Amino acid sequence: MPRPGSLPKPSSPVRTAAFVAAGVLAVLMAIGAWWFWQKPTLVPETAALAKGLLDAGGRPDRKAIRQVVANVDRMPRDQLLQLWRSVGEEWRRLRQEAINRYFIAPVAEKPQLLDNEIERLTALRELMIALNPNAEPDQPPWMPRERGRGRRGRGDEPSGTPPDEAARKAEADRRAIAQRYEEALVAHAKARGVPLPAFR
Repeated sequence: MPRPGSLPKPSSPVRTAAFVAAGVLAVLMAIGAWWFWQKPTLVPETAALAKGLLDAGGRPDRKAIRQVVANVDRMPRDQLLQLWRSVGEEWRRLRQEAINRYFIAPVAEKPQLLDNEIERLTALRELMIALNPNAEPDQPPWMPRERGRGRRGRGDEPSGTPPDEAARKAEADRRAIAQRYEEALVAHAKARGVPLPAFR
């Protein structure tokens, strides 16, 4: 006869099953934590590959493009967005350097600088297709955009507040110079009979 107030002990198989379930749950939680916290990022390696392709210009190395595509296919969305930002910043930096060089170069050097830019645009087109898992190779890829500008290229600050008058004038001047550079690039490509890569 059991003592008053005492509960019957669970049978041994039930207790064993509970311990096994708790152990399996602990292992699964440890694996999940490791997976999310220890996942290596491929962003620095892929950004370095992209920079090398842009620096080289022209038809990109097939092996490097395949590596970019393989890395992009393994990236979660947050890393992919980080990579796009990094490549966009690098492209804008290179483009601004090209514009600055063009307008201070002697007239005799300008055609070669424009040829270099056409080569870089060719590499950029291939790179932007490789960076977008949903890209269609027969469609123009998206051009890297400045953060805070949106697709219409508004000059507002990312915070939504309009810049002061001096900032607006500096931005208008920068755009006018970039437009003159773009016109010179298009005219040079047309004179050479070289089609410029199309972008959206």
